This record gives sequence, C-alpha cells and structure tokens, in this order.
Amino acid sequence: MTAPFRVIQIGFGSLGRHITASILRRANLELVAVVDANPELAGKTIKELLQDETDSDISMADDLHTILRYVPADVALVATSSSLETVYPTIVACLESGLDVVSICEELSYPYKKSPELSRKLDLVAKEKGKTVVGTGINPGYLMDLLPIVLTAPCQIIETIHVTRHMNSSHRRPSFQKKIGTSMTNEEFRRNIDEGNITGHVGLVESIQMIDAALNLGLDEIEELPPEAVIAKREVTNSFTTIQKGDVLGLTSVAVGKRNGEVVVTLDFQAYAEATPQYDEVIIEGLPRIHQRIEGGVQGDQGTIGMLLNLIPIVISESPGLKTMKDLPVPRNTMRFWKEN
Repeated sequence: MTAPFRVIQIGFGSLGRHITASILRRANLELVAVVDANPELAGKTIKELLQDETDSDISMADDLHTILRYVPADVALVATSSSLETVYPTIVACLESGLDVVSICEELSYPYKKSPELSRKLDLVAKEKGKTVVGTGINPGYLMDLLPIVLTAPCQIIETIHVTRHMNSSHRRPSFQKKIGTSMTNEEFRRNIDEGNITGHVGLVESIQMIDAALNLGLDEIEELPPEAVIAKREVTNSFTTIQKGDVLGLTSVAVGKRNGEVVVTLDFQAYAEATPQYDEVIIEGLPRIHQRIEGGVQGDQGTIGMLLNLIPIVISESPGLKTMKDLPVPRNTMRFWKEN
C-alpha cells in the first residue's frame, strides 16, 4: 500500500511561495505544515496567501518546535537562508524530530571545507537519528557541479572543465535581482558587495570543491574572483525595476580551481537583465572532448523547486548522514514515486 510523502516546509519567502504551490500540485506529496518566522504571516491560510493558486486551508505557523512536536511528517524542506550557520539549528531540530532534511542553503551543498565542525555535527546527529540531510538546488546542486561530474563518465582523460551559466535575470524573482545589484549605480554595487549587503551568487567555491572531491582532481587552490558589474548601455525596464543607462544590469562571477598553478576548473556565472542568448554550457577538454550546451538555459527558480521536490523520495530511502549531490543515486523526476507503508 502506498501513500504520499508528508512534507513540512520551512520558509515562505519569494521562492517559498512557489515551493508551496508546487508541493500542492504533486499527488505524491502531502503538505502538512508551513513555517515562517514572519509574524505578519502567522495564522493566515495558504489559500489567503496564494489566492487563486490553491484552496488549501493550512494555516501558517511561526513556531517550528510546536509543529515538529505535534505534526507527523516524513521530511522537512528548509528554504530560509544561504548561510549554513543560520540554518544549522533548524536542520538539527528537524533531524532530532525524526525528519529527513532537504535544503536549498547554498553553503550546505558542499560544507566540509568552509564549515568542518558544523558538517561533523550534522553528520553525527543525522546518523544518530537514522536520517539524511542534503543541500541541493539548480546551482549549486546541479548545473555547475553535478552535471559536469556526470558528463565526465565517458572521458578517459580530463584536462580542464569549463562551465558557463548565462542567464537573463529579468526572468528571476525580485529577491534574486536585488542580490545581484540590479539597478544600482556602479559605485553602490561595489560598496554593497564589499560590505556584504548583497551577496551576488553563492556557491561557486562549494561547486568546485564538489567537483574536485568527485573526480579526485587534486586541486591545491580554489579562488573566487570579486563579482563584476554588468553596466547598461541603454535604459532597460523589466518587472522588477527600470535600469538607467550606466547603471547595473546584474553581474558576472568567476571561480577557478588550480593544480600546480594551472587552471583545471572554471565556473563562469553571468546573470544580468536582458542577457542573450541564455544557455548553460559544460566544456570538458579531454579524451574524448565533450561540449554540452542547454539552449535557453534552465529557469533557475523552477529548476531549484524541481530539484528540491524530486529529491524527497531519494533522500528518504538513502542511508543516514550528511550527504552531497555527488553521494546520492542519480537524481531524476520522482513525481510517480510513493511512500511504501
């Protein structure tokens, strides 16, 4: 006998709203609670917040520990922060309540180098409770790390790996456009990046670390270059704002992995308004040479939600501990996978 997987969602921001709607559309998933720290949301129903998208009468909660105590569930989806230090207490609380955890926290995608102690503790708690925790997303989690890893399978020799994500950020949610500096002056962009008020893209270093760990490349240096603003040559208007000529459309961000001073891995992230053409590209110089290009690119918000939901059946059946995408079985669409009772 089969049943849907019971899901607690934590985080109801601009992407979280779309996650909720997507869960409700999947027959093999049952949304049992949504938790967000915003007090203005507490007590409102999902129907009120999503309007015409659903008739769900689930009420928003702001106390995670009460939900974990009284609402039976199989898995927690954590969509609150890019910082592992920030989401760590939430993840631990979920694991200790007997839930598997899937998160879109970028730093969780490969946390061992930046946060070795938190990684050790998460792995220990997960194993003690017999549960699994993993960080995923479209990037990091797939396009710029897992995909190039998988594409090396037929290569006898790998010389270099070059991955490019070229994205029209006008198609992304407002919070994403804000964090890449859209519509700022160049001076505002530089100051906000330097002060950490905007982050640009998070996860390039983690992606290179995952690639290195999976392929045993022996990298001895990983460097993330400072993000560079892409400047508008004319006025551009999108759903987020109007960008004046001379102001910032978005950014480019590059990270490289080196061995003995030679660049082996290059990740080139480009996200700015009206970027054209859009594509995701992996070039592996080796034997044989592989050039994979996804024309039009993968829409980031939709892809992130897809990765999150599709991992639920995989993670629930996985062995306990802290995992990364390279450790799991091949990810795939799992909309027809059900929980066995």
